[in-house]
Amino acid sequence: MTRSISRFVLLVGAGALISVGAGGCIYHSTEKEKVVTAPAPPTQDRVVTYPEGRWTLYGNGTTASPHYWVWVPAGTTPPAPPPPPSR
Repeated sequence: MTRSISRFVLLVGAGALISVGAGGCIYHSTEKEKVVTAPAPPTQDRVVTYPEGRWTLYGNGTTASPHYWVWVPAGTTPPAPPPPPSR
């Protein structure tokens, strides 16, 4: 009797290990994954002012028009935006 019980326990244990190993994870979620979109980045200050003048940011950050800063001394009228730096 003890021999048949230990054989039964061995078979059940082996069967459980084989089914978990072959079947992988047994957890299944019925909820669909939610798509989360990133919020828009905050607006960027394009002018940083100092008593001696200001830095002005030009460009839109793409490869065609990368960002670049231009120093404008105080007391002058702002010049036309210079061309973007060459590569």
